Amino acid sequence: METVLPLTSLLRYDIIKPLTKHFVLVKYGGGITGMSGSIAGNTHGRNRFGSYIRSRTKPVNPKSARQSLARSRMMYLAEQWRESPMDNAKRLAWATYAQGVDWLNKLGEVVKLTGFNMFVRSNAALLRAGGTLVTNGPPDIGLPPGDPDFVVAFDATAQKISVTFNAGFTWALETGAYLSVEMGQPQNATRNFFGGPWRWAASIAGVDTTGVSSPQLIDPPFTLTPGQKVWCRAKIIRKDARASTPFTAAPAVVTGVLYKLNVAGTLDPDMTGDYVATGTLAEKTYYQKISGDYFIWWNDDDSSWYMTPILGAAGALGHFTKAADPVTGEYVAVLPATGTPTVTDIS
Repeated sequence: METVLPLTSLLRYDIIKPLTKHFVLVKYGGGITGMSGSIAGNTHGRNRFGSYIRSRTKPVNPKSARQSLARSRMMYLAEQWRESPMDNAKRLAWATYAQGVDWLNKLGEVVKLTGFNMFVRSNAALLRAGGTLVTNGPPDIGLPPGDPDFVVAFDATAQKISVTFNAGFTWALETGAYLSVEMGQPQNATRNFFGGPWRWAASIAGVDTTGVSSPQLIDPPFTLTPGQKVWCRAKIIRKDARASTPFTAAPAVVTGVLYKLNVAGTLDPDMTGDYVATGTLAEKTYYQKISGDYFIWWNDDDSSWYMTPILGAAGALGHFTKAADPVTGEYVAVLPATGTPTVTDIS
């Protein structure tokens, strides 16, 4: 039978008598309506069963290479805040930006970060994604929006993550901007909730004018095993260092293999290798080479399959085509391309 300890006035730690050494449910009221965080030896929080207090557990410090790198990055940014080329004008610009952005604390209340907080948050994400330090405060106030089209799929055989996103978003058309993707530690297929731990997987870089195609294949930071359920989240980072809050894709179960093709032959340009199904174009599945640099797709204009370096476009370096279905079989070179590629199903 569950016992609830009512707290009708200010919370006094000396009168809390947990039923166990590690966990107690609480019911707040009067002067205190909620608590979150740790104080002394107690951690306060809330889950779907209500508010609770548990013994504070000191986490293990693994001192991994990833952790050390993250700490070095934070130390660098803290020092950079005080060093040239930062000056009072730049610090004021970051403070102005921070004051224009609402932030929620652990209790769900709106707070404002300091200029220093926002400088470190924004540049830490940008540097992790592969960008360069931005010292000027962002001219645009506000965070970039998340991407509702963010979808992931997993291939255990190729050990790849297929990342689908809205290629029309501004970051995708902006060199120096990124979609930074994190993968959660794989879980049993029966798991329906995941709150971490997360590990950075890869960043997809935007490209001025031409943009970046969707989906993209990236390497997973954890080994993919068929039948496991995996969550991924991402953050959009603009070239001015503004970083969105993380947004999460629907979880997906790892498959043994995404539908896969192999291209063989003596070709110029060399498009040989394995391709996986990564999306649809003209209501047909298209395929992307695992290395990410070539595509096989259906062209409705002449009812043919195309093998090209750019999804949906023939390109100036030549390409290969095959009339009618199926996608497998021999393709014909279109100059200046040479060779006769053979496409086979290796699923």
